[in-house]
Amino acid sequence: MLNQLPLKSKPLESLKPLFESGTVTLANLEIPLTDTKAGTPYKSAAEIKARTQYILKADPKFAPQIKAVGIDLVSLGNNHAMDYRADGLNQMIQALTQQGILYTGAGPTLSEAKEIVSKANVGLVSALAFMNTSAINKLTPARDDRPGIHALFFNGTVTDKAKAYLKDWISGQRGKNEIVVVALHWGIERMTTPTPYQVALARACIDAGADVVWGHHPHVLQGAEVYKGKPILYSMGNLISKKEGPTGLARIYFEDGQFKKFRFLPCQISGGRAKPTPEKQSKPRLEAFKRLSQAISRKYKSKFAQPLY
Repeated sequence: MLNQLPLKSKPLESLKPLFESGTVTLANLEIPLTDTKAGTPYKSAAEIKARTQYILKADPKFAPQIKAVGIDLVSLGNNHAMDYRADGLNQMIQALTQQGILYTGAGPTLSEAKEIVSKANVGLVSALAFMNTSAINKLTPARDDRPGIHALFFNGTVTDKAKAYLKDWISGQRGKNEIVVVALHWGIERMTTPTPYQVALARACIDAGADVVWGHHPHVLQGAEVYKGKPILYSMGNLISKKEGPTGLARIYFEDGQFKKFRFLPCQISGGRAKPTPEKQSKPRLEAFKRLSQAISRKYKSKFAQPLY
C-alpha cells in the first residue's frame, strides 16, 4: 500500500522496465490518492481498531510516479476507493486525469463507474465482486445519483439475471476494442485457492464476452487458468505491501485479438515494494505458481478449462 512508503522512496521504480516493455500496462489502485480528512462513515471506529476494516489513503503526488513508470489504466473497483468519501474519490480522479492515467470501476455516477476505458485497442472494465451484499454496502456502491464503486450485487450466485447483466456490461461496451479485460475485486484474503463463486463468476465473464479476467483482493497469488481459450488470473497478489513475500506480474500476449501466450514474471516484496526476482531464483517461484494453477484445475474441473502457467 502506498500509504506505507514516503514519496521519495519511488516504490514502483524497480518495475519500470517491465511496465514499459508492454503495449498496455494495467494496475489495481487500491488506495485513494487524497489529503482529505473525513473518512467513510460506513467503517466504524470499532471495526478499524479491531482491524476488521481499514481506511487508507496516500499522497496525490504519487500520481506522477504511477504515470512515470508506465502504468496506463487503473482499476478503482475495490473496497478502498471510497475510504475518504466523494471528496477523496474526486481528488484521486483529478490527480489521475492530470497525468493522463485512465481509470474505471468508480466514479461520480454508476454509469461512469461502469464505463470502459481503453488504450491501443485494449479496454478495461472493473467491479467490486464480493459475495456478501451487506459487505458491499459498507463500501459505498455507486448509484445513478451518487458517487461510488461499481459493485456486482450477485449474493454469491451467478444466476441467469447475473449473466444477462454481465453480457450487457461487458459485450455492450466493447466498441472498437479488440481485447476487453474485466477486473474483479473478490475472494478471501490470504486464501491461495479461489472460491467457487470466483470461478463461476470468472467463467461467466468469459462467456459474456471478456477476453481476460483479472482478479485482486486476496493479497496472495491464486494461480490461473485458460477457459474457452481465454485467460483468467484469479489473484496476482500485491505489489506494494509491508508484508514481505513472493508475488508476480502477468504478461499476456495477443495477436489479432486472440490470446496467444501467458508469462508469469516472479517478483519479491521486500522493504514494502516488489522487485523482479533474479533469474537464478525464479524457477521455484514459477513452479509454485504452476502448482496453484494445477490446484484450480483439479478442484474446478471443466472440459473447457486448463491450468495456465
